[in-house]
Amino acid sequence: MTNQALTKYEARKSIMGSDGGKIILCAILFFLIVPIFFMVYYIVRARSYRLTFNGNNVTVTGGVFEKYDRKSVLTAVTNVSVYQSFWGRIFNYGDVRIDIVGRWDVDTHAIKNPQGLKNYVESLMQAQDVSKLQQFIVN
Repeated sequence: MTNQALTKYEARKSIMGSDGGKIILCAILFFLIVPIFFMVYYIVRARSYRLTFNGNNVTVTGGVFEKYDRKSVLTAVTNVSVYQSFWGRIFNYGDVRIDIVGRWDVDTHAIKNPQGLKNYVESLMQAQDVSKLQQFIVN
């Protein structure tokens, strides 16, 4: 006779028994630690973004794993507007839309103190030579 014919009952360990707590702990830690890594990445990415205005020059720097540095000239600004959501108003961040002749290629989404940026760009608008702006629009 074989062993299989004599076997009437077979016992196995429960997953939840001896190592069940460890498995549950690993699952909980996985679902807690992975979001923490993403959260830290997004915080570092937001902290590394810099939008610097020097007169009519705009410099954008940032990046976490790879760095970038882009310079543009801010010319012929026609309008500046701010959008702040409910949470943006509470935490003082928002989107600043700067309308220029041509196109705007600088990310002004979720900027701290958007009203301050708007006031600065409006002061640049007032300092611009209006005749140059009108000539630029006509051409």
